[in-house]
Amino acid sequence: MKKILTPFISLFILFSGCSNGQQNTSTQNSDKPVVENVDTKTFQELISKNPEGIVLDVRTPEEVANGHLANASTINFYDEDFQKKVSMIRKDQPVFVYCAAGSRSAKAAEQMSQMGFTKIYNLESGFNGWINAGFEIVKDANALTTKAETFTAEQIQTLVASNKLVLLDFHTQWCIPCKKMIPVIDELKKDFDGKIIFQTLDADANKSIAENYKVVSVPTYLLLKDGKEIYRKTGLTPKEVMTTAFNKAL
Repeated sequence: MKKILTPFISLFILFSGCSNGQQNTSTQNSDKPVVENVDTKTFQELISKNPEGIVLDVRTPEEVANGHLANASTINFYDEDFQKKVSMIRKDQPVFVYCAAGSRSAKAAEQMSQMGFTKIYNLESGFNGWINAGFEIVKDANALTTKAETFTAEQIQTLVASNKLVLLDFHTQWCIPCKKMIPVIDELKKDFDGKIIFQTLDADANKSIAENYKVVSVPTYLLLKDGKEIYRKTGLTPKEVMTTAFNKAL
């Protein structure tokens, strides 16, 4: 139901929090709700209509290993650094969040609304409702995260200082856009072999390095020439766009 909220009602709803089964109307200086609780069919349709949106699974790794929505990024709501990880998701794209039954995802959505995300859809019936509706799921035997390689600031500084051109590839294990970019980066490595050094860095495992380079979302790609940043790109990026930038740097 569409209606214009009065300032008093908007203020009241903003502080009332999320609740399952009701339309969530958390707002950010706007009559339009930032968070919307939606049913399974609507959730599926919205994902299909927004291919650039982020599907976010906030269940535990053990739950995710038993099945998840296709192309879902996974961040455990119970992780102590949950908000830190979530902050690395692009805030200007719609986020489709779900958990098992809708409770954790509603809390996650509320936190995200306070963090500046512009549009969040919460699956009110959760993953269980998705399965009961007969929608497709994906089972990934490798859903549980593995230990990421860590680096010292000195190691990265030495790498950058020892090579004319270095691309720092900041990603995380839970980031689906990062995984989608792997084939692109692999092709670029072949195309620029011997001309550019490619270094991947897990932003979760190398937090201080990510902060040092002011990485606020993933994936982020930084091209350094003689130690100075000359190119930065965040999010899904066509190979042609990066190729053009790299050729200019040579």
